[in-house]
Amino acid sequence: MQTKTNVRFGFIVLLVSSIWLTNLGGWDLWNPDEPRYAQASREMMENGSYVLPQVNGRPYSDKPPLFFWLIILVSQPFGDVTAYSARLPSALAGLGLMLLTYLFGKKLYDRQTGFLAAVILCTSKEIFTTAISVHFDVILAFLITLSLYLFYCGYKEPKKKFFLTASYVCMGLAVLTKGPVGMVVPLLVIIVFLLANREGRGVSSIHLGKGICIIVGMVLVWLVPACILGGESYSNDILLQQTFGRIINSYSHKKPFYYYLYNFPLDFFPWSLFIPAAGVYFVKNREQYRLLRFPLAWFAGVFVFFTLMSCKRTLYLIPLYPAAALLTARFWTGYARMEDKGSVPLQAKTFRVSLYVLFGLFVAAGFAGTAAFVRDFSIIRPFQSIRWSVYPALSLSMLCGITGCIFVVMKKKARWSFTTIAVTMIVLSALIVFDVYPAFNRFKSARPFCRRIQKVVGRHDTLVATFEPKLFNYFLNRYPINRIEAATSLEPLLRSGEKIYILMKERHYKKASGDIKDLINIVDRGAIGHKTYFLITRKARENIRQQSIPTKRSVKARATKGPSVIPEIREKYTLTKNKLFPRLCKML
Repeated sequence: MQTKTNVRFGFIVLLVSSIWLTNLGGWDLWNPDEPRYAQASREMMENGSYVLPQVNGRPYSDKPPLFFWLIILVSQPFGDVTAYSARLPSALAGLGLMLLTYLFGKKLYDRQTGFLAAVILCTSKEIFTTAISVHFDVILAFLITLSLYLFYCGYKEPKKKFFLTASYVCMGLAVLTKGPVGMVVPLLVIIVFLLANREGRGVSSIHLGKGICIIVGMVLVWLVPACILGGESYSNDILLQQTFGRIINSYSHKKPFYYYLYNFPLDFFPWSLFIPAAGVYFVKNREQYRLLRFPLAWFAGVFVFFTLMSCKRTLYLIPLYPAAALLTARFWTGYARMEDKGSVPLQAKTFRVSLYVLFGLFVAAGFAGTAAFVRDFSIIRPFQSIRWSVYPALSLSMLCGITGCIFVVMKKKARWSFTTIAVTMIVLSALIVFDVYPAFNRFKSARPFCRRIQKVVGRHDTLVATFEPKLFNYFLNRYPINRIEAATSLEPLLRSGEKIYILMKERHYKKASGDIKDLINIVDRGAIGHKTYFLITRKARENIRQQSIPTKRSVKARATKGPSVIPEIREKYTLTKNKLFPRLCKML
């Protein structure tokens, strides 16, 4: 039995690796995060400034450098930071997280539970989408999970002090990945677990003071030279704003306290639908509580911590996904074993309702998506050109739902439904990686617009932007691109004689005054995701002069249009008639 489980796990790892790793460069880096992180790695790589991260030629204080170092390391064979090399560290960390979940399940329970937990983890929506993108959070989750695994090994074998020291080293690496959260989260889980086990005195056994010294020492090796190079502004930002600012009163991504209550079930789909059945199962089988303490402390500690933070994103909960997978796997294995014994589990009705809801959602999603494309609904119309890339995924969804409903009606055992769900999610992930994402790239990528910009704007021409141009830094391979304020600095710049090109968002253009719009020409525009960007330049001087002094005939022609005449033009016409024309007559 153990050999079969190992073989199955090895097969799943190879299958997921072939999906996650082979086509990471099949679509471009997408706004907003991916180009920014790739650009920071590229600038470090080109400038040799490995201590102080920079974006657009300025110090980047949002994140520590470990993630950028990993991207640079895997990018060396490519000679540049590409879409594939930028995503590779996250994908490898996702596979490592899957392996750790299996080992954790094996150590806590048995090989079968560990195998199911690994499958649940890699087929959950949030883990899959984040692991194939450029994000810190999967690497952070891997390091936190590794530190917790090493702690648990040391907890089970107290004589081996190496495990505890290695756990603190992993926490130090987690801090170098995404700041203090890499230390706070695992320590919180450990303390909650010891208190839940009524081992309050056991907190002293983890040598917290020694561990914090290890973590702080590792971080200071980087932080001290970085603050010296970055100066006072960088130091204040990374030490204060990026830590306490996000926890107490966040300047970005500020969400209500209940944000994760409805977002986590969506992100843990499809396995979140079995939370009610799992809850009933664990309540009815209270003897299992002792075996659930660690994953429960893990899940609850992380969930409460991030709920109390003012800054919230769905990505932040990724460190608790291994715990959620372990709890869900424990429910499935317990249910399946009760079925094998011939006894009807007490939560059978709740479980069957969950299965009906899940498979019904699969059928509904397949039919609704297909109908939307066939009927050409307005919301789908922009994506009609890629419908043939979406149809296989929609067909798979319908097939899974119908097959699953048949299994439930026939009262097949739970493992039939589990296999159907897992196979569907794995095949669906393959379709997304090899077909759907590359098809959507035409709507999400900035590369086509940037190629057109490069044909117009020379390397020595001045290019500025009215927003933070991190997206264009990467695809134009150009930095720095100075940022200007449209309301204050744009008009004087346009009235100067310098040849200049300006990147502007559509909403900035709409808010610009009439005087500014009279001074510019729109050279090109590009839709990137749900935003539209303009490339504009200054009009020729003779065109500006002709517009600033309109002729009598042109003003009369405009006056015939009635109420649409602009008041400023009337003032210019009166000024010209009363002052300029008499002077010309005297000269003649």
